Amino acid sequence: MRTLSQEDAERLIVEIPDVERLRSCSKLYSAGPHLAGDLQHAERIRDLWRSYGIPTELIRYDVLQNFPKHTALNLHGDNGSVAYSASLVEDEVAEDPTSSPQNGLLAFFGFSAHGTVCGELVYANFGMLSDFRLLESKGISVKGKIVICKYSKVFRGLKVRAAEQFGAIGVILYNDPQEDGEYTVKNGHKPYPHGPARHPKSIQRGSVDFFSVSVGDPTTPGYPSLPGDETKRQDPKHAVPSIPSLPISFSDAIPFLTALNGQGLSPDEFGEIGNDWRGALDEIDYCTGPSKAKVTLCNEGEYRYSPIYNVIGTIEGLTDESIVLGNHHDSWCCGAIDPVSGSAAMNEVARGLGHLLGKSWKPYRKIVLTSWDNEEYGLVGSTEFGEDRAAWLTENCVAYINVDEATNGGNILGAYGSPLLTQVLREVAGVIPSPVNEGKTVYDDWWSLQRETVVSLEQPNLTVMGTGSDYTVFFHHLGISSLDLLFNQRGTAVYPYHSNYDSYYWVDKFGDPGFKKHLAMARLWGLLTVRLAGIPVLPFRAADYASALKRHVGSLRDRSVSGLLLEPLEASVSKFDITMKALDSRVHRTELDTSRQMSPKVAEANKIYMKLERSFLLEKGGLPGRPWYKHMIFAPGLWAGYDGVVFPGVTECLEDSDVEGANAWVQRIAEAIDKACSIVDNAMSY
Repeated sequence: MRTLSQEDAERLIVEIPDVERLRSCSKLYSAGPHLAGDLQHAERIRDLWRSYGIPTELIRYDVLQNFPKHTALNLHGDNGSVAYSASLVEDEVAEDPTSSPQNGLLAFFGFSAHGTVCGELVYANFGMLSDFRLLESKGISVKGKIVICKYSKVFRGLKVRAAEQFGAIGVILYNDPQEDGEYTVKNGHKPYPHGPARHPKSIQRGSVDFFSVSVGDPTTPGYPSLPGDETKRQDPKHAVPSIPSLPISFSDAIPFLTALNGQGLSPDEFGEIGNDWRGALDEIDYCTGPSKAKVTLCNEGEYRYSPIYNVIGTIEGLTDESIVLGNHHDSWCCGAIDPVSGSAAMNEVARGLGHLLGKSWKPYRKIVLTSWDNEEYGLVGSTEFGEDRAAWLTENCVAYINVDEATNGGNILGAYGSPLLTQVLREVAGVIPSPVNEGKTVYDDWWSLQRETVVSLEQPNLTVMGTGSDYTVFFHHLGISSLDLLFNQRGTAVYPYHSNYDSYYWVDKFGDPGFKKHLAMARLWGLLTVRLAGIPVLPFRAADYASALKRHVGSLRDRSVSGLLLEPLEASVSKFDITMKALDSRVHRTELDTSRQMSPKVAEANKIYMKLERSFLLEKGGLPGRPWYKHMIFAPGLWAGYDGVVFPGVTECLEDSDVEGANAWVQRIAEAIDKACSIVDNAMSY
């Protein structure tokens, strides 16, 4: 049989994904919840990939995990009796066959502390560190109180962390219609299932670990949670809260917020700084409290070490160089979007790769397909694997491509990651038809959206990578160039994140009618995989890294911080720009770039690109207060979580008004950039 050419492989991997298969997988996988440790579900994925001709195994880790037993939230009257008891369950929706409470999990948080607490209530806006500081400055103490906060702005675990640091004894979180933009009942939209607005009983579950500090099993920071008694366990208190917390719906939140009306300060009394304190619920004043009424919060459960199962499929290449693809298979509820939309796309990529193998395609690089377990509690399965295989990954992994969700209802691509991967994504996105605009490509939509902010933008750029999904260990801990992809921009409905309404019915009616975005993601992910794995010279562009650094240094300069000395960083970035352009020019010359043959020059060029990202890892320890995070250019915001920050050492010092410390970090980063230039210069002397 004639060996399949790279051109034919790229054409086929785009043609193979099928809407009906995507739809069928979505319906099958989202028929019930798959809490972390669901062995039967992991085996189902393993067996499917094997049926496509991909050797696939399960890898087990034993990790700390909490399981709910009983939750309750009560508002007391003047005499101490229960005036209102929160339902803590979603209503069953007749049109949505998987919305029954019996088909979901209790309303609880992964890694929440257990216990029962009682105290007065304080409203703390979005629960950001700045919100708690503002309350304190106005004489409103949360010490010994239960705090109620809106979702959005920052990761939920950091809301609990901030409340804990200011002395709160418990936290309640809810989604306010304020977070939903256009798609609210006030704006004339009907709630789910009859319209795109949020169902009033929707509850967002999730983890409350401190994942901007550390991820994975908090009892084994930096090393794997292997089965057996030999694994050393540590106190997890650095990464998980010590106070209980619960998620509730905005319907259940109304009586608690009503109890705060007229108590404490109103948003108007904060002045302009309090503009976002007023939510969008009728007859709620959004006063701070504290309330006169007491609240009792109960979160009882069990912590134990429990097995989880990563699904690992391997397609051997001609070399040891490898790319890793990742999605996860655990969910809080049925999870038709998170993670099943990504799982469906991955299964079609796997089917496509199996088809190519059947036609004698042999990739240059090894392809590792991963379906992680226990992502939801804190990126646990991927982190334990990364820590377990750190030496092999550091030596051989050229890129990690993550798709947690194919879409969350958004219509336009959101792309986050290492600047090294920007150009190859641009090229591939330019081939894939737009799922929403006839005659356009995914690239066209992506670029058009970014040009709304920067009209002169010549081509789209990647957004800074924070955390919140399984790329974290690869990029922030191991320095492996990574991408995170999903259609999450310009949605036309409120996504019922981590609720019982994240269902096949919601996807089919609101999130992705026709499954066009599922199809576009399967095509995009597949083509990106075949391009990265199939050609000898890595399609990276170091000049894009230099351009990104120049933009980010410019943003620092625009802040006009008195005493901040950016000249060393500017000089290093300028030199880096020249060196990286020379590297790209040398590597991507015609005779090398178009070669389909292995050669020492190709291998050496690839090593240079691989080492470039690794050169920005801190050699000793990690970032201040969070040593697990080692990338000195990019990191999740310490008090944001999901969103990434650039030059975290500098940024965090400036947040603490420590200009001297920021200058020390400027010098340290400049030295790292100079070292990266030296590595490239020495390698190019061959």
